[in-house]
Amino acid sequence: MIFKVPLTKDLGFAGDLFTLLSNSISELALENQKLPNQVIFNGDLGLEVFNYIKEKDWNFKGFSLSYQAGPLNQIIFKYSSALTQVEGGDATIFENGSLNGKQVNGIPGPETIGKIMSVYSGTSFKIERTVRPEHRIKLIRL
Repeated sequence: MIFKVPLTKDLGFAGDLFTLLSNSISELALENQKLPNQVIFNGDLGLEVFNYIKEKDWNFKGFSLSYQAGPLNQIIFKYSSALTQVEGGDATIFENGSLNGKQVNGIPGPETIGKIMSVYSGTSFKIERTVRPEHRIKLIRL
């Protein structure tokens, strides 16, 4: 996503910036079931946006806003620590005559039932991994 930063920052810019920040935080929270707690502004345009927020005294209680110098003009939404992501471990639910989207036609025999049960409902393991999700917005001059 790209966000345009004008030289003259009017009420339209303030509204657009607020919407961008709100939507980016919400999007990351929905994906990970947890609010991100860091917003990092990079580059010259990032510094302008960071200073604008500070000048307007916007309340970001619960979030860490910071500026980091660098060649890229961007805003990064992220978590201060890694998140644990867990997949699997749930047995397959057999609904509407299908198995994970596969249609079952006819009456399966005992051998087929055994295969189905061992393949589709035998998921007693979990996949657990550490992830560091983030959302980046590129900043450009109008």
